[in-house]
Amino acid sequence: MAVWSVHSTVRQPISSPRTAMMPQVPPQGPEPPPPMDIDLKSCLEGDLEAWDRFCDQTAGVVMAAILRTAGAQLQDPSLPDAEDILQGVYLRLVKHDFRLLSSFDPAKASLVTWLTIVARSTTIDALRRRKPPVQSIHDEHAVEPTAPTAPGHVASEPLDRIAPLHLLTERQRLVIALLFQDHRTVPEAAAILGVGEQTIRSTKHKALERLRKAMSPPDPTAD
Repeated sequence: MAVWSVHSTVRQPISSPRTAMMPQVPPQGPEPPPPMDIDLKSCLEGDLEAWDRFCDQTAGVVMAAILRTAGAQLQDPSLPDAEDILQGVYLRLVKHDFRLLSSFDPAKASLVTWLTIVARSTTIDALRRRKPPVQSIHDEHAVEPTAPTAPGHVASEPLDRIAPLHLLTERQRLVIALLFQDHRTVPEAAAILGVGEQTIRSTKHKALERLRKAMSPPDPTAD
């Protein structure tokens, strides 16, 4: 992963054995993770040690969001794997001189919540760009598309079951995840995404309508 020198007027990417590698996901255990010790100001100034700590301490949060968002789609060999998407999240954070990372506002959301939103958005974008190959209608092993989950049962489901990519827009998926998976209120979701509360309500309504229509049985009287 690219990191940035603090010894030049124009920051240039430099490499180091550690930062060039993927951030490692910390092992999961019964104990809760320790509080994050992250100095965002130093990261934005190009401090390599601060950036390494940031990657080490946030990789678990980012990977969890990726796995929850992509779900079973990660088993498709034609789509990016979780580690590729993980690297994509961190590249997005440092792109254009840390423009995205510098936009984090602790008054609107915690760092964990904010990174989860960034990871979800990056995952959705990565899966949209890499569409699976078209399968022949004569393939006897063809797998039927998975039906979406009923809107009232979304809390315990991975996001790919709740809102398949072909059904909802990126914003609709993020709103559904915030409201039903993270149990955020409409004002909280609006603050996190930087939109008005009416936009959240409208997006939620349109998303649920799409899901309901997708789950409705076909009309036998229709031509």
